Amino acid sequence: MRRIYRSSIVAGVLAAAAGVALPCLADGKITYLLTSPSPNVAEAPHSSVPEVLGYWKDAGLDVDVKPFNGSTGAIQLVIADTAQFTMATPEGLIIARQDGAKLIAIYNHVREPIYTIAVTEDSPIKQLGDFKGKTIGVLSLSSGAVPVDKAMLKAAGLDPEKDVRWLPVGLGPQAAHALEAKQVDALGLWDWGYAMLENSGYKFRHFSSPATNKLLSIMLIGNEDYVQAHPDETVKFAQGVAKAALFTLTNPEAAVKIHWQKYPSSKPSGIPEAQALKEAVHVLEARLVKYRIAGRAVPKWGAFTKEEWETTRDFLYDAGMIKEKPDVASYYSNRFIDKINDFDAAKVKQQAEAYR
Repeated sequence: MRRIYRSSIVAGVLAAAAGVALPCLADGKITYLLTSPSPNVAEAPHSSVPEVLGYWKDAGLDVDVKPFNGSTGAIQLVIADTAQFTMATPEGLIIARQDGAKLIAIYNHVREPIYTIAVTEDSPIKQLGDFKGKTIGVLSLSSGAVPVDKAMLKAAGLDPEKDVRWLPVGLGPQAAHALEAKQVDALGLWDWGYAMLENSGYKFRHFSSPATNKLLSIMLIGNEDYVQAHPDETVKFAQGVAKAALFTLTNPEAAVKIHWQKYPSSKPSGIPEAQALKEAVHVLEARLVKYRIAGRAVPKWGAFTKEEWETTRDFLYDAGMIKEKPDVASYYSNRFIDKINDFDAAKVKQQAEAYR
């Protein structure tokens, strides 16, 4: 698994170099890579909302937000300082860091795991052990869901390489077809991937495990040299994401409309506006709770805990995706968290409540 993953990183470097040409930026500017070429409304808090509402501009930042195809290539461009930040899951950072890359996580954005295995409501599968001999549909065999799903099954006593078949089925209508045609018995997707299908009438039961329930998820990853040299810009950039997350939690409908304004192609066509808005809010709300800070071990925007990092590192090691288990302190920094949280939350909530 580790060799396969490292090969994908090499491929990502070549694809990134061939597929995008980002100029070196002058001081005071930030290039920020998204990891989707067509950002979904569930990604509004770290893409469209802070940009459209001027949270970055008002802080004196000139942020160039660039949709991009995949986290592997995005991370490589951040390593090269061609871009300064991206939003991604931690495995790419950990692997690259162990190979000497200067990356650092500076903001914990999606505070809960996003991956589960799910079956339709009427499925006879009741527990993870029942997946022996079954087929699970995934976006692709390189999807981040696959190692997480395999870890769940392994913990349940199955051999995920022999006892279960994995079938690439895509997302949305393609995944729905695989379910309808009985090509798969379950799906291994993520929160808003299931929500898209729920908009078509599907109802799911989800499976996870105690180990995978504690994994870190999506975070801001920065070029370490840039972060060290530009602490004020780093704080302002992450604070814009924090404000946008609070805005979105307060008024999801407004966040959807803002996202449609920035990325018109994300708005469904051929259905009434009210239906499109309702379905988009459902997709956003599939992830929305994972942005909240209330009830967290450290109830501050962006905060990490050492225990989360150790659990995630150990999981990746046990899955064969990394070769060592060093001190996790090198992977992340909480040094900016207090300053990131130093903003008028009541003002942001009022803005969200008044937005039309």
